[in-house]
Formats: sequence, C-alpha cells, structure tokens
Amino acid sequence: MCCVTRYIFSLLIIYIAHSEELLSDCPTSSLSTTYGKLKTAILCDYDAYIRPVSNHQNATAVYFKLILKYFTYDVIYSTLSLDAWMKVYWIDQHLVWNPDDYDNISSIYLETYDIWTPDLSIYNRAEQGGNPSAIGSTRCTVSNKGSVICVPSLHIDSLCVPDLRMYPYDSQVCALRVGSWVQKGEELDIKLLKEVVSQKAMEPNGEWEIESYTAKKYAGRYCCPNVTFPSIEIKFKINRLHGAHAASIIIPTVVVVILTFTSLVPSPVNTERLILCSINLIVQFLHVQNLSWLIPLKGDRIPFLILFARDSLLMSAIALVFTIIFKSLMQRQTLAPIWISTLVSYVIGCVPGRYLFLNDTSAKGVAAATGVEDGMNIISSDRKNPPDWEIFVKILDFILLISYIIAYFIMAVKFIPS
Repeated sequence: MCCVTRYIFSLLIIYIAHSEELLSDCPTSSLSTTYGKLKTAILCDYDAYIRPVSNHQNATAVYFKLILKYFTYDVIYSTLSLDAWMKVYWIDQHLVWNPDDYDNISSIYLETYDIWTPDLSIYNRAEQGGNPSAIGSTRCTVSNKGSVICVPSLHIDSLCVPDLRMYPYDSQVCALRVGSWVQKGEELDIKLLKEVVSQKAMEPNGEWEIESYTAKKYAGRYCCPNVTFPSIEIKFKINRLHGAHAASIIIPTVVVVILTFTSLVPSPVNTERLILCSINLIVQFLHVQNLSWLIPLKGDRIPFLILFARDSLLMSAIALVFTIIFKSLMQRQTLAPIWISTLVSYVIGCVPGRYLFLNDTSAKGVAAATGVEDGMNIISSDRKNPPDWEIFVKILDFILLISYIIAYFIMAVKFIPS
C-alpha cells in the first residue's frame, strides 16, 4: 500500500511539472511558413505595455525625425499645420532572434499595436482632445538585433500666435514641442538628431516658405530632483511670400501718399485744392477700412501698415483744415500785423525766399513786395490786396509741405523691413 501511494504521488508530481512546462512554453505555430513561425515565436509572452529593456532601471533611447511633406499657416486661427512622416527608431531587447533558426530571416514587419511604442506627443497641439500619442497605427520594421523603425504619417496642428507688425513682409516663428506623455526621462530618453527635420520632399504652398529651423532639447526639470520629463522643441522660421500682397496693399498705400502730396501742390486760394483735399480724405478713410478688413488684428501688435494708413488719414484731415485756414487768410483785405510784415520782409530779402515765394524775382518786384521803392519806404493806403498775407500763407504752406515730407519719410523708414 505504501508503494502504491508513493507511485501515485510520483505520477502526480510528474503531471504537475509537465503541465507547468506546457503552460510556460509557447504554443506551436499552426502556420507552415517560416515567417509565420518567427512572428509567433517573438510575440510569445510579449507584453506591449512593458518597456523593451532587460533591466528596468535602464532608459529606452528613442530617436525621431520629421520628414515634411506640406505645411500651411492660418493667421486667423493662429495654427501651424504640418503634414509629415515621423521616422521613429529605438531598440527593443524583447524582439531578438537568431536568423539561422529561421532561414536567415533578419527582419520582420509588425504592427504598432503588437509591440511597445514610445508615447511621443505634441505638447502644443491646437486640439488637446483625443489620443495624445503622435504614433498611430502603422507597420514597423523589426530587425533580429531588436532595432525597431516606424514611419507613421502625421497631421499636426500646433498653436502659433502671429506677429503681424511687419505685414506683408512678416516672418513667424512657430514651435513644436515633442515629448513623452506619461513616461519620465529615466524611462524614456528622447535623443536629438543632427538633422531632425528633412525638407527634401516638401511641396510649396504658395503663401509661406520655411527659411530655417532650430532644435533644442530641454531636460524638463519641474518638480522633483531625480525626476525629469525631457522634450525637444523644434522652431520653424517661416516667411510670407509677399508678392501678391505688395500688389494689392502696398501699391494702393503708395498711391494715397502721392495723392496727399498732390493735394498740397495748388495754391490754398484755388478751389481745386479744397476739392483734392476732400477727395483725399475720403480715399484715405476707405483705404484704412480696407486694410483693417484684409489684415487680421491680433492683440496689441498692430501692423505698421495699418498705423501708417491711420497716420496718413490724420495728416489728410489736417491738410484739409489748413487749406481752409490758409484760403481764409489769403482772402483777407486788412493790413497784416507788424511781425508778419517783418517776417515777410526778412524771407523775401533772401535769394531762396524770392525764388520760392515770389513770382517776380526782379528788384522792382522785391521792392513792391516789401514796400520799398528807390530806397524810400512807400506806404500805399490804396492797395486793395496786401501781399504780406499771401506771402505769409505761402511760407506756412511750404513749411506744411516740408513737414509732410519728413513725416512720411519717418513713417516709411519704420515700415521698411530689416
């Protein structure tokens, strides 16, 4: 009886050991191809939620590269949209095999949902809802050494607030911040490549062009001394292609400036000048309204072009007011005050003054204008139109014209892109 008991107990131990061996071993692949057997073997007991390292204290190094295909920039919604391929590379120590055991197969294709993938995300996405992972469902290449290469296609909408002060000659600097969504730097270490962005396959969009880019890695030390959340920031400098904008916006601005100077050419006493100044004021007002409709306004960074048009509108209104005042002064029938007569005599006494403000630059004309003839002061009480008022207004009008030239020059210099 004792021997039977020992025999049964031995059989039970052998059965339990054999059952554990069956449970621990991977099931035999039902596929007839070597490729299928290899896939079954390497995915046996594989957990896609466990980092692919033999020692959990070692961080997984992840490299990535953006291959740009197309991009757009929406000024209204402050969004930089990128269509690209993201080439991601890392080592998976759980996906290693001997090619000699599988007919010298050294690489295999696996889906991202079958293996561990880094949870890389775009931190400054415009849309923060949904799955934050930038690596979607795609097929990856796995080598027998454990290297994994995935090239998922991406559409990224990142936030980028524009600076339109130099519109339409503006440049924008937009950034992408890439990092792990959950894992710390001690678990997932993002490595910065020398060429992290490729533009060789990018299609032009006709509105913007990428001038340059810079990439920088941030350690991500926020709260704890021994915990980091590293990320890589890629900054793109994009320039607006301003050809069409110059034709539709800059040229009309130049035209209204020319119209302002044209309205100051006739004498203030002429009705044509009053009409030109009135038309100029209306045109300037419509131009400002058109610019405010065409150019998006963002915060307190007002485009210089709108400021230029605003100041030009104000100057056209001032020109109209001074035209009315100058016309009223030139039509006065009373004698001018002594200080005006003295000023006029001093200006006319100079050669430049005679050529600028007198139609008759002869000695007799100068004497008639200053009230001096043959060395004697002649006081004519029967003069119907004292010339002092007319010459005085011409002096003021000349000063006004020079002031406008200086003002427009300063405004233009501020607007010229550096």
